[in-house]
Amino acid sequence: MTDAVTDTDLPAPDASNARRARRSWRPLALLVAGQLLAGALVGLVWHAWAPPTLSYLVAGADGKPAFVVPQESESQIAGDGRFVLLSVLLGLVFGLLAWRLRAHRGPAVLAALAGAGVLSSVLACAVGEALSGSGPARKLNAAFAPELSLHSWPALAVQAFFAVLVYTALAGLSGDPDLQSG
Repeated sequence: MTDAVTDTDLPAPDASNARRARRSWRPLALLVAGQLLAGALVGLVWHAWAPPTLSYLVAGADGKPAFVVPQESESQIAGDGRFVLLSVLLGLVFGLLAWRLRAHRGPAVLAALAGAGVLSSVLACAVGEALSGSGPARKLNAAFAPELSLHSWPALAVQAFFAVLVYTALAGLSGDPDLQSG
């Protein structure tokens, strides 16, 4: 005959295991929060560092609608380049910081780096563009300062790419198959 197992025979759930599981995700949550906060700061820096541009609102000929003519496109490209440079630096920093989380190394950290990197870049773009705001009303056949905008949408993936690249390169250089050392 078999003995029946009752609820009183099972060991009580250990509250410390639940606390340990919550604590184990805390560094990963801090990494993601840090990336998002850094993204907002990058938006501020990008807004301050981006070169000013001028454009003209020109009336269309023969009843065609008015169109915008940039004074020089180099400053728009420079603004995108500076956004990319800031994203590369942020990706390198967070890739190294993620590698320092020895107890959490693995695919979860890699996924968090990639996802938070893209979200951080989107946040940086939104902050930079929101701070530039809309200036006074544009007058026909007159110069105006256009809002700061990111013209290269693939630039939003640069931070995530470099964070994942650094993390993966360090994993490849690690001699430990469990990724727990150095």
